[in-house]
Amino acid sequence: MKKMLLLVALVVALVPLVAVSAAAQGQAKPALSDAILVPGSSPIMAEPFKPNASKPPKYCSPCLFYTGDFNPSGSGADGVDNELGGSLGSGEYAEVYDGMTVPKGKIWTITKLFINTLATGSSSIDPTEPWDIRQGVTSGSGGTDVASGTGRDAFKGIGPPPGFGYEEYTNIVTLQKKAVLKAGTYFVDVLTSCQTSSCGGGEFFESDQESLPKNGKCTGTDCFGPPQPWDDSYFNSNYFGIAWELTTELCGTGYCDQFSFGAMGTSEISRTVEKVNGNH
Repeated sequence: MKKMLLLVALVVALVPLVAVSAAAQGQAKPALSDAILVPGSSPIMAEPFKPNASKPPKYCSPCLFYTGDFNPSGSGADGVDNELGGSLGSGEYAEVYDGMTVPKGKIWTITKLFINTLATGSSSIDPTEPWDIRQGVTSGSGGTDVASGTGRDAFKGIGPPPGFGYEEYTNIVTLQKKAVLKAGTYFVDVLTSCQTSSCGGGEFFESDQESLPKNGKCTGTDCFGPPQPWDDSYFNSNYFGIAWELTTELCGTGYCDQFSFGAMGTSEISRTVEKVNGNH
């Protein structure tokens, strides 16, 4: 059964995955209390987890911000389904919209967006992926579309396969048209697209990061730039029948507080922003 919500915590030799199991079409919405136990070990990352490194990963250049790495040994480690097609089926989607803040007095010109993804059953995705930036998202409402489109994707493996069958990748999407954003709070989705047979019907979960910002600074591994919103990400899915629900409400206390994502581009002092975003 399809697992929408992946909560990972190593306990002795077992990894409990608190999961939402997807029902086939026509069946009742699955209960959040569904859970399974999967033998194995926590994911092995390309580099050891190093708290408070406060530097961007090499691929984030020029880096506007990065929330930080997934910590496989953390008590709140988790991931939430974020895919178009894949194991959900053609035309079905599950989206994670991450809260993002452009600092006061700044304008960001975004050229690339990226997320970290836990994947199984596939090491490839479609060559282009949808991306979307919105404002005013609240529980039950998708707010207003600010900029969106598709972009060329680079899907890079950053860790060998873990014992429970998931591998972590970085999805880097090059925007076909730059997104110019003034100061404010936005909500960003990079949707892992797997709608061709070459994908192999894999499952894709956006990795979380659980390092709470302190004193106006990020604290996670390789985090960089201004701290981004905490407990302010949303899940939206036609497949699961959930419309714009806070991920913290889906996952429960201590989980899905913030996800592992970032943006590349340039930052400058605020001035009049021309209408250059590809709205639709």
